[in-house]
Parts: sequence; structure tokens; C-alpha cells
Amino acid sequence: MTFHILTLFAEMFEGIFSQSILKRAQDLKKIKIEIVNIRDFADDKHKTVDDKPYGGGRGMVMKVDVLVKALESIGGKPYSILLSASGEKYTQKSALILSKKSQIALICGHYEGTDARTEKFVDKTYSIGDFILTGGEIGAMAIVDSTTRLIPKVINPESLESESFAVKKTLLEYPQYTKPEEFRGLKVPKILLSGNHQEIEKWRKIQALRGTRKNRPDLLNT
Repeated sequence: MTFHILTLFAEMFEGIFSQSILKRAQDLKKIKIEIVNIRDFADDKHKTVDDKPYGGGRGMVMKVDVLVKALESIGGKPYSILLSASGEKYTQKSALILSKKSQIALICGHYEGTDARTEKFVDKTYSIGDFILTGGEIGAMAIVDSTTRLIPKVINPESLESESFAVKKTLLEYPQYTKPEEFRGLKVPKILLSGNHQEIEKWRKIQALRGTRKNRPDLLNT
């Protein structure tokens, strides 16, 4: 899979894409990441990528003509995504769908957002949550990471099955523990030390249900 990231701030991606699972996926040739500088597609001598909004208002809006030129510079017609606070909420199901694509283009909005007409030139508009970020770069990182780990042979498939938001389950993941057995008076639950795997499995299901009821009760209705 190839990710094309359209951004004004290419340097933001240098660290995260050279570490951990994302680095491993690139080393295994499972993914390729290409950065496209949006500013390179501005025609004027000042390389203008934004302008004042029609109708008045604060802030600056990214120009549709520059964004579309940047997108159309990518060969092979990738599945294109605009990162926007007003988009559809991105979920684990979204990540699974994207993991089947061969090429994905991620447009990182900035300033007060992008000209609304930009949405007519993309396949999907996603928001990664009900909060506001300075730009779409962090959202793009999240999509690349969450999608990559679902690509076959990037991560052990058994590790994916018990995770929170796994497609075949509606509960959050159960709590996990490791050494030391006791830390500052906090002990690992005895059941996990028992060696009774049947009882451990029951305990984990109960804990997953309790955690879901507490933190994400909406998942119990899905």
C-alpha cells in the first residue's frame, strides 16, 4: 500500500514514520509513504495556499484549486481522503476498509479548514474525533498507523483479535498486567497468577464488560 500525504508541514511526519510498527512495515515493503508539499502547486510567486473566506469571518481558508492540483499530481487515482473536523467519524471499521486499498491520499487541512468545494474531489472526508486540531497532520498519522497494523503480516493476527474496537467484538479490551507482581501496594489480580486459563478467560470477559460499561456504554448498543 502507498500512502500519499498532502501537507504544508512535511517535517511533522519525520519522527513517527521512522519508528516502531510503521518502520517495520516499510522495511517489509508492506507500505510506502510519500509526502506531497501542497505549496508546490500554488501558481503565484508567493506560493499562496490560502485566502480570506467569502462572506467574511476570521482566519484563512485553504484554496480548492491548489489542493486539487496537488491531488491530481498523484498517479493511479488513489482513494482520496480529506481530514476535516466536519467529516464522518473515523473508526476501527474505517481502518479495516482502508487496509484493503492499494493507494490512499490524505489531504491535511489547516488554518480555518479547506474550501468546501474540495470535498467534491475526494472519496471521503474523515474526522478522527469530536475535538479540534490545528491541522490534519495528526489525523493523517492516526489513519496511517491504524490502517497499516491491519495489513496482513504487519502484526500477528491473533494480537488483533482481542484489541479494543476489534471488528468481531463490541467490548473494550480487558486490563493487562506484567512484572512486578506488586508495585507500591498495587497487586496483580490473583486470578491471573492461578494458571487456570478457563477462569482467566471468564475474568477477562467480565473486566472487558465492566470497562465498556464505564467508559464506552455506547458500544453495548451496537
